[in-house]
Amino acid sequence: MSTARRLLAGASWVYSAQLLTVLAQFAYAAVTSRAVGPAGFGAYAVALAVTGLVSLLAMGGLGQTISRMDVIEPTRVRPLVTYAVLLGGGCGLILLFTAPFWGWLWGVESASDPIRWLAISSSLSPLLGLATGLMARTGKFRSLALITLSSNILGMVTGALAVIHWHTASSLVVSTAVAQTLTLVGAIISSERGLLGLSAIRKGHADIGYSRRLTSTNMLSYLTGNIVKFSMTRGIDTASLGHWNRAEALTSIPMQQIQSALIRAVYPEFRHDIEDSARAKVVWTDMLVLVAGASMTLSAVALVLVPPVIPWLFGSNWETAAALAGPLAIAGGLQILSTLLASAVEALGRFRWIVSTEVILIGVQVISAVLVLVTHTLFIAVIALILTNVVRHGWHIFLLGRRGYLDIPRLLKNYIMALGLSTFIGLGLWCSVQLVKMGGSSIMYIVLAVLAMLLPIGLFLALRRRLSIVIIARKYGIFRG
Repeated sequence: MSTARRLLAGASWVYSAQLLTVLAQFAYAAVTSRAVGPAGFGAYAVALAVTGLVSLLAMGGLGQTISRMDVIEPTRVRPLVTYAVLLGGGCGLILLFTAPFWGWLWGVESASDPIRWLAISSSLSPLLGLATGLMARTGKFRSLALITLSSNILGMVTGALAVIHWHTASSLVVSTAVAQTLTLVGAIISSERGLLGLSAIRKGHADIGYSRRLTSTNMLSYLTGNIVKFSMTRGIDTASLGHWNRAEALTSIPMQQIQSALIRAVYPEFRHDIEDSARAKVVWTDMLVLVAGASMTLSAVALVLVPPVIPWLFGSNWETAAALAGPLAIAGGLQILSTLLASAVEALGRFRWIVSTEVILIGVQVISAVLVLVTHTLFIAVIALILTNVVRHGWHIFLLGRRGYLDIPRLLKNYIMALGLSTFIGLGLWCSVQLVKMGGSSIMYIVLAVLAMLLPIGLFLALRRRLSIVIIARKYGIFRG
């Protein structure tokens, strides 16, 4: 089996599990969104943002560190296990005792209790990242997928029952805590004693050093992702963040599942290009062209279909979430591309590039946050998210192209083609939806709607032999014939 097909198979296993998880999340979201209002989800979103900061510290880049190892040996893994246990315990305690401070800082005191409960899962984050990273590095994608799927579904069932019973922001935490605990247990069992045993931290000095450098850059990424959210709670209200959270549940989060599956499979392969860019110039460019075709098309479909679904799925209190869903769908597709390339920069160990990128993005976020505080306009935050992904991806393309890691002219040409094709698909789907709305059960309108939907599909089939994504997929053996 070719490397490309092996990686696709690995990513497919992981994403298939995550896709089923996303479908289950839709049902879970429908139940919880009717039991807890926008303000409750706003408090929950603040708790996620706060624990995201501590989890970054707790994770310590351990999953990425073990993924890029050339050789997996107990003498290298055990110091990381020790580091993970100590780091998780310390960060969990810090989060537990500082919960009231974070609620005050964000101006959402009701977030304090969810933060305390999320301290549990934060304490497990380092070991969880290490365990899942080890499974990905050793190619156990199928086992990882099944463990993740079963843990997430059990977590959602338990969480839904908790939300129905308590109707509070804190009850929303149950699903995450149960799922992470079960995933960790399953990953440790599947590692075949690979994570059993401790060793002195100093014996893993080199690996832990990389992990710490990665943590420092991840802190900058955290600021990039949360400055504008902070301005939303301070400049508008808690409910605005709750609407954002619900819109993300049907747009950004499913796309992040794709992103996570893709990076988990591909990240270990980046280690082959750390010293030499010759292979990367062809392979990385091809990879981005393939992903751009898929992610832009997915964004176009979500842009059209998700907004009308939200009021039906969540209830009548979520009109703002429906309005946010379209732009967030665009941002989600862009984020798949930008994060994939950012992970390649990270695997290369180019920390100066990472820092320069985050400094630029923090500047964009600060300006956007000020505008949100002054104008009290929620959609500035969405524009800022889209702009952040465009700027990050553009800057990384420039840096990597200059060092010979990317073929920029070919990449940009194919990006324009992918954008045009996805736009055409989105327009066809939008026309189809509008015809159904206009005609109701009229046969003529239904036929026209089907034709509008089939037109972009027919165009794709007619041009398939000339499309770069098809040519590249055949080149690597992903498609045959």
